[in-house]
Amino acid sequence: MSKKEMQKSFPEAGLLYALSFVIPVLVMLFVLKVRGFYPFGEKSMFIMDMRDQYLEFFASLRGVLSGDDSLFFSWSRSMGGNYLGLFAYYVASPLSFITVFFPLKDMTLAIVVLTVLKIGLSGLSFAFFGNYLCKNKKILVLPFAVSYALISYNIVYGMCLMWLDGVIMLPVILLGVEKILDGRRGLHYMLALAALFVCNYYTGYMVGIFTALYVIFRIICRIGKDNVKEYVMKALRFAGCTLMAFGLSAPLILPVVKDLMQGKLSAVSYVPDIQTNFAFSGLFGKLKNGVYDSITNAGLPAIYCGYAIVLLAVIFFFLPRISVREKAGAAIILILMSLSFYFTKLDIMWHGFQYPTWFPFRYAFVFSFFLLYMALRAIYEIFCMDNKRLRAGSTAVIAAAALCIVAVVDLGVNAKSLSEGLENEFGYAAAADYEAFLDKTQPLVEEIKEKDGGFYRMNQGFEYSKNDAMLLGYNGMTHYSSTFNASVNALTPKLGIAQSHIWNSGYGSNAMLDSLFAVKYIMEDGIVPSDYTRIGSNESGACSYENPYALPIAYAAPCVNVSPDINYGDPFTNQNTFLNTIAGTDGEYFTAYEYNTLSDGAGWSYTFTADSDNPVYLYMFPDNGSWADVYVNNSWVGNYFSTETTCSLYLGSFQPGEEVVVNVVPSGEASVRYAVIAGLNMDLLRETLGTLNENGMELTEHSGGRLSGKITVGDGQKIITSIPYDEGWTVKIDGKKAGVEKFADTFLVIDAGSGEHSISFQYISPGFKAGMLLFAAAVLSAVIYFVPLRKWLSGARK
Repeated sequence: MSKKEMQKSFPEAGLLYALSFVIPVLVMLFVLKVRGFYPFGEKSMFIMDMRDQYLEFFASLRGVLSGDDSLFFSWSRSMGGNYLGLFAYYVASPLSFITVFFPLKDMTLAIVVLTVLKIGLSGLSFAFFGNYLCKNKKILVLPFAVSYALISYNIVYGMCLMWLDGVIMLPVILLGVEKILDGRRGLHYMLALAALFVCNYYTGYMVGIFTALYVIFRIICRIGKDNVKEYVMKALRFAGCTLMAFGLSAPLILPVVKDLMQGKLSAVSYVPDIQTNFAFSGLFGKLKNGVYDSITNAGLPAIYCGYAIVLLAVIFFFLPRISVREKAGAAIILILMSLSFYFTKLDIMWHGFQYPTWFPFRYAFVFSFFLLYMALRAIYEIFCMDNKRLRAGSTAVIAAAALCIVAVVDLGVNAKSLSEGLENEFGYAAAADYEAFLDKTQPLVEEIKEKDGGFYRMNQGFEYSKNDAMLLGYNGMTHYSSTFNASVNALTPKLGIAQSHIWNSGYGSNAMLDSLFAVKYIMEDGIVPSDYTRIGSNESGACSYENPYALPIAYAAPCVNVSPDINYGDPFTNQNTFLNTIAGTDGEYFTAYEYNTLSDGAGWSYTFTADSDNPVYLYMFPDNGSWADVYVNNSWVGNYFSTETTCSLYLGSFQPGEEVVVNVVPSGEASVRYAVIAGLNMDLLRETLGTLNENGMELTEHSGGRLSGKITVGDGQKIITSIPYDEGWTVKIDGKKAGVEKFADTFLVIDAGSGEHSISFQYISPGFKAGMLLFAAAVLSAVIYFVPLRKWLSGARK
């Protein structure tokens, strides 16, 4: 291209890039306005996992930047755990940090901004790719860039914002591939692929598979008898750059894999006993406007990208200027992708050999991209007179404008319909609900932090999500993500704490468990045992309480056995065993009551006589059960049988000799396998916890992933912690690395020997050090590969 042509090309390219970003943004904003989303209406974009996970994970970035947490570790998840794995899985994209510039109360707006921005960037990235392919007439690319930004995948899976990074980066990565095939060394491709691996390794894996297919397809289109060796070298160049890209991103990829191995990858993955995912003819129905079925596993791939695109993709196969090899290669790609959707085992391969729990066909955007690629090739060839010149420029502009208008109307209507489908199936949370939760909870949290600058955990008796601790920035018990801690999730239900699916909680805790888990403060909007001291309240009905018996994060105790037998099924017996094993006692902290059962058409009741004023708890193990209300002496005390409420339920404290009637009123058919009513002996518990507290760790420093202090260990004692075990911990006693083991297969235990010791805990995410070694090797390899030999030689001469 001559200098004059380049000068003429820049304004045209700039206009293309600007419109490719702005038009999808305006379309999306219009859809949000029509649908009544904030800031135009009352609905937030908080739906499903956006409400329960991603909102809170974006908010957690504030803790990393402020230093309360580190990039390696967060005390806000499951009593403390690997943050780098979660960061890499969900929020590693640099765009995620846009949310920290919004006050917590304005996260509703922050998510709108981030969603619309990523949709706009999807259009912009396709414009870069299309501009490279259509060097002679850039304006033809615009409708395809707009269509790519507004594909069904971006609308349906827009709640999973981290996956949109794959949509954004796919065209940029394939542009790098095109440059390799045109003779470049691959710097663009390597950096783009590494960037996607860093932003979201999960879609990076999917894009990596498709990119390999695309390279094979493009080589087939180009290779001939005279250039076989040339393209073999280009293929090797592509492979080498891919390996270097992996190495550059290894400091994030390896830790997230290690983290998943403690949770999602710790057990054999569920695979349904089916060969195919759906009736194959159903796939063609997803090429129609406005078709929403579901984002559960019953749903089909979200592949719609516009009627005009589908039509042009069909025309692609009938254009004589497109070679038979290119048509055959494109057909093979489409068939392979369709079979991947259809056959379960191929589908699972695309998902990293893990069957997806809802949100099926997470790689569907690559199918939409390829249809758009074929359509762009078709329109370009339609307007070609020869290999260098296009038909009259005005005709191309008119065609591009017409196609752009069609895309805006078609995909705008489609976006509105898909949004309505999502709302009908799952519902968007009202923006006011989020604000009300913050008003109810945030002042209590801030008041506690201002009052107490030490190290402790908090627990809640109500929630916005299972990740409220990450949202509000306090050390908590609950967590819900794919990077869950399987050991914590396995332990807590044995102790009567609610747990289901891949989340854990603090529901069902009590003075014993709160104290053992260093929970010094709780927030509750219901009844609370009298041993907790109320320290704050607000107009929303929530109160904060202090637990006077809370143990420090580490303390010395006899710990007669690191593997207590807590598999009885009765959580109160398990709690007795748990504490007795730690304290070396033989106390009956919980004592079961005998009760009478009476059933009627409305439900059933348990009647017992209180023998003390100690707090009393109920646990029911359901055979099957619908939501139930529980009443004590005709006063409502709570719900039961939901995943959050199938746990130890506080019934109250009663006068000795008082008859207590517990009524269970289910909303539908329900039955229980067994029920236990038990009183907690507070005098005995205070005595035992007081003894353990005498040998507590005196903290001198605490931060994200780092603790240090002093501790006195008696003869025959071990250092017990409520820190979940993780390979990333390094514990030092008197400056020397100490061996660690697990208590109850969950918590760190250290055998330090008797005497007064300095002790420190430091956490670095497992896999990070190995990842840094791979990173260094990749950087060295890249320097050697990309820096011309003559520069090395000239540098050596100097």
